[in-house]
Amino acid sequence: MFTTSTPTRSSTTSKTTTPKTTGRRIKRWTAVTLIAAAMALGATACLPPAAPAAPTPPDAVTTGVLDAMNRDRAANGIGALGWNNQLAGLGTTWAAHLGAANGGLVHQDLTAVLYSPGYEGYSTLGENLLVGPESMTTDQMEAAWMASSGHRANILRANFTTAGVGYSYANARIWVAVEFGG
Repeated sequence: MFTTSTPTRSSTTSKTTTPKTTGRRIKRWTAVTLIAAAMALGATACLPPAAPAAPTPPDAVTTGVLDAMNRDRAANGIGALGWNNQLAGLGTTWAAHLGAANGGLVHQDLTAVLYSPGYEGYSTLGENLLVGPESMTTDQMEAAWMASSGHRANILRANFTTAGVGYSYANARIWVAVEFGG
Protein backbone atom coordinates (compact mmCIF):
# COMPACT_ATOMS: atom_id res chain seq x y z
CA MET A 1 0.00 0.00 0.00
CA PHE A 2 1.31 3.33 -1.00
CA THR A 3 0.34 6.66 0.40
CA THR A 4 1.12 9.96 -1.08
CA SER A 5 0.70 13.44 0.19
CA THR A 6 0.29 16.45 -1.96
CA PRO A 7 0.82 20.05 -0.94
CA THR A 8 -2.48 21.39 0.33
CA ARG A 9 -3.56 23.92 2.85
CA SER A 10 -4.56 21.63 5.62
CA SER A 11 -3.68 20.92 9.20
CA THR A 12 -1.79 17.76 8.44
CA THR A 13 1.87 17.66 9.22
CA SER A 14 2.94 15.51 6.34
CA LYS A 15 3.78 17.32 3.12
CA THR A 16 5.51 16.45 -0.05
CA THR A 17 7.04 19.19 -2.12
CA THR A 18 8.60 19.19 -5.48
CA PRO A 19 11.78 21.01 -6.47
CA LYS A 20 9.68 23.46 -8.43
CA THR A 21 7.59 24.50 -5.38
CA THR A 22 10.68 24.59 -3.14
CA GLY A 23 12.35 27.05 -5.48
CA ARG A 24 9.27 29.28 -5.41
CA ARG A 25 9.20 29.21 -1.62
CA ILE A 26 12.84 30.16 -1.40
CA LYS A 27 12.31 33.04 -3.81
CA ARG A 28 9.20 34.18 -1.93
CA TRP A 29 10.95 33.88 1.44
CA THR A 30 13.96 35.81 0.11
CA ALA A 31 11.74 38.55 -1.29
CA VAL A 32 9.77 38.87 1.96
CA THR A 33 13.01 38.97 3.99
CA LEU A 34 14.53 41.66 1.76
CA ILE A 35 11.39 43.79 1.93
CA ALA A 36 11.26 43.47 5.73
CA ALA A 37 14.95 44.38 6.02
CA ALA A 38 14.48 47.41 3.77
CA MET A 39 11.51 48.56 5.81
CA ALA A 40 13.43 48.14 9.07
CA LEU A 41 16.42 50.03 7.69
CA GLY A 42 14.16 52.81 6.46
CA ALA A 43 12.44 53.03 9.84
CA THR A 44 15.72 53.27 11.76
CA ALA A 45 17.05 55.89 9.36
CA CYS A 46 14.17 58.14 10.45
CA LEU A 47 15.05 57.86 14.15
CA PRO A 48 17.12 60.62 15.74
CA PRO A 49 20.70 59.63 16.55
CA ALA A 50 21.33 58.24 20.01
CA ALA A 51 22.29 60.86 22.53
CA PRO A 52 26.00 60.91 23.27
CA ALA A 53 27.07 59.87 26.73
CA ALA A 54 27.29 62.72 29.19
CA PRO A 55 30.87 63.91 29.65
CA THR A 56 32.53 62.97 32.92
CA PRO A 57 35.46 64.42 34.85
CA PRO A 58 38.77 62.89 33.77
CA ASP A 59 40.42 62.14 37.11
CA ALA A 60 40.06 61.79 40.88
CA VAL A 61 40.63 65.47 41.72
CA THR A 62 38.08 66.83 39.25
CA THR A 63 35.59 64.07 40.10
CA GLY A 64 36.05 64.73 43.82
CA VAL A 65 35.46 68.48 43.48
CA LEU A 66 32.37 68.03 41.29
CA ASP A 67 30.95 65.33 43.59
CA ALA A 68 31.53 67.47 46.69
CA MET A 69 29.79 70.48 45.10
CA ASN A 70 26.88 68.30 44.02
CA ARG A 71 26.50 66.87 47.54
CA ASP A 72 26.20 70.41 48.91
CA ARG A 73 23.77 71.38 46.17
CA ALA A 74 21.61 68.30 46.88
CA ALA A 75 21.64 69.07 50.61
CA ASN A 76 20.21 72.49 49.72
CA GLY A 77 17.60 71.23 47.27
CA ILE A 78 19.46 72.36 44.15
CA GLY A 79 20.00 70.21 41.05
CA ALA A 80 23.38 68.71 40.28
CA LEU A 81 25.98 70.41 38.13
CA GLY A 82 26.85 68.59 34.94
CA TRP A 83 30.47 68.22 33.88
CA ASN A 84 31.54 70.55 31.07
CA ASN A 85 34.79 69.93 29.19
CA GLN A 86 34.92 73.46 27.77
CA LEU A 87 34.72 75.00 31.24
CA ALA A 88 37.27 72.47 32.52
CA GLY A 89 39.68 73.61 29.81
CA LEU A 90 39.13 77.22 30.83
CA GLY A 91 39.78 76.31 34.48
CA THR A 92 42.86 74.25 33.68
CA THR A 93 44.41 77.08 31.68
CA TRP A 94 43.70 79.59 34.44
CA ALA A 95 44.95 77.33 37.25
CA ALA A 96 48.19 76.73 35.33
CA HIS A 97 48.55 80.48 34.79
CA LEU A 98 48.09 81.16 38.51
CA GLY A 99 50.54 78.43 39.49
CA ALA A 100 53.16 79.66 37.04
CA ALA A 101 52.77 83.25 38.25
CA ASN A 102 53.11 82.00 41.86
CA GLY A 103 51.28 85.09 43.02
CA GLY A 104 47.89 85.69 44.53
CA LEU A 105 44.51 84.51 43.38
CA VAL A 106 43.23 86.80 40.65
CA HIS A 107 40.01 86.11 38.77
CA GLN A 108 40.06 86.12 35.00
CA ASP A 109 37.79 88.49 33.10
CA LEU A 110 34.67 86.33 32.82
CA THR A 111 32.76 89.06 31.00
CA ALA A 112 35.31 88.92 28.19
CA VAL A 113 35.11 85.12 28.20
CA LEU A 114 31.30 85.21 28.11
CA TYR A 115 31.37 87.35 24.95
CA SER A 116 34.21 85.47 23.26
CA PRO A 117 33.65 83.00 20.41
CA GLY A 118 32.57 79.58 21.61
CA TYR A 119 30.75 80.76 24.72
CA GLU A 120 27.54 81.97 23.03
CA GLY A 121 25.51 79.24 24.74
CA TYR A 122 26.06 80.69 28.20
CA SER A 123 24.12 83.51 29.79
CA THR A 124 26.25 83.60 32.95
CA LEU A 125 29.64 82.40 34.17
CA GLY A 126 31.19 82.18 37.62
CA GLU A 127 34.53 81.14 39.10
CA ASN A 128 35.87 79.80 42.40
CA LEU A 129 39.63 79.81 42.97
CA LEU A 130 41.74 78.10 45.60
CA VAL A 131 45.38 77.55 46.44
CA GLY A 132 46.43 75.08 49.11
CA PRO A 133 49.03 72.50 50.01
CA GLU A 134 49.56 69.69 47.48
CA SER A 135 48.10 67.27 50.01
CA MET A 136 44.77 69.12 50.26
CA THR A 137 41.81 66.81 49.69
CA THR A 138 38.78 67.67 47.59
CA ASP A 139 36.62 67.61 50.72
CA GLN A 140 38.94 70.17 52.34
CA MET A 141 38.70 72.30 49.20
CA GLU A 142 34.91 72.16 49.30
CA ALA A 143 34.85 72.98 53.02
CA ALA A 144 37.00 76.06 52.38
CA TRP A 145 34.71 77.25 49.58
CA MET A 146 31.55 76.59 51.59
CA ALA A 147 33.00 78.63 54.50
CA SER A 148 33.25 81.68 52.20
CA SER A 149 29.97 83.41 51.37
CA GLY A 150 30.92 84.35 47.79
CA HIS A 151 32.25 80.89 46.93
CA ARG A 152 29.29 79.24 48.64
CA ALA A 153 26.92 81.41 46.57
CA ASN A 154 28.55 80.21 43.34
CA ILE A 155 28.29 76.55 44.37
CA LEU A 156 24.64 76.92 45.37
CA ARG A 157 23.53 79.22 42.55
CA ALA A 158 20.67 77.45 40.76
CA ASN A 159 21.38 79.35 37.50
CA PHE A 160 24.64 77.44 37.19
CA THR A 161 23.95 74.07 35.60
CA THR A 162 27.41 72.97 34.46
CA ALA A 163 30.92 73.21 35.82
CA GLY A 164 34.47 72.37 34.90
CA VAL A 165 37.39 72.00 37.26
CA GLY A 166 40.99 72.74 36.41
CA TYR A 167 44.02 72.43 38.62
CA SER A 168 47.78 72.69 38.55
CA TYR A 169 50.55 71.70 40.93
CA ALA A 170 53.29 74.31 41.33
CA ASN A 171 55.68 75.25 44.13
CA ALA A 172 54.41 72.49 46.46
CA ARG A 173 50.84 73.81 46.17
CA ILE A 174 47.68 72.98 44.27
CA TRP A 175 46.00 75.75 42.32
CA VAL A 176 42.35 75.13 41.51
CA ALA A 177 39.90 77.00 39.27
CA VAL A 178 36.26 75.93 39.14
CA GLU A 179 34.35 77.48 36.26
CA PHE A 180 30.55 77.56 36.42
CA GLY A 181 28.19 78.07 33.50
CA GLY A 182 24.50 78.59 33.03
